Amino acid sequence: MTRLLLPLEHRPQHALDPSDDALLSSLRQLPRRVQQVFLLGRLDQLDFAGIAARLDLPLQTVERHMNQALQAARPRDDAPASQAGQWYVRLQNPDVTACERIDFRRWLDAAPEHLQAFHQTELHWRGLLAPARLLGRDGWYQQGRAALTVGGCSVAIGLGVAALLALGFWA
Repeated sequence: MTRLLLPLEHRPQHALDPSDDALLSSLRQLPRRVQQVFLLGRLDQLDFAGIAARLDLPLQTVERHMNQALQAARPRDDAPASQAGQWYVRLQNPDVTACERIDFRRWLDAAPEHLQAFHQTELHWRGLLAPARLLGRDGWYQQGRAALTVGGCSVAIGLGVAALLALGFWA
């Protein structure tokens, strides 16, 4: 069930409204690998198996990262919304079992607010497209590994300099 209930239509791409700006800010605060997994799924429309293969990650890690991204900029105290987000992501994993699908249906039917929360989650997912386009506009996420950060480069340079100094003292 890779495509769920709502069509993939999106509102026209204009200037960001304040909620898009808040979503973009929340997405930028996520770890780089989580951003990469999210953007591969959202912008390139890769399924979990495709993301896992491309980044050499287990499916469970892809699911966890996608759940982190979906939960961005959502209230933490809204239990039905949190559960709906977890179900939304879980149902996209190719490892989801028939029993889990039945459990989802039971959860959905257990209370009207569950159905509403799931619907809101789908709307939230659709609303992440505009911020995702801005976050991934330079295509950094399409590389096999997350793009190098300044911190990672400085550590590598520091280790290289230390190695040269150590060799210089022994030579």
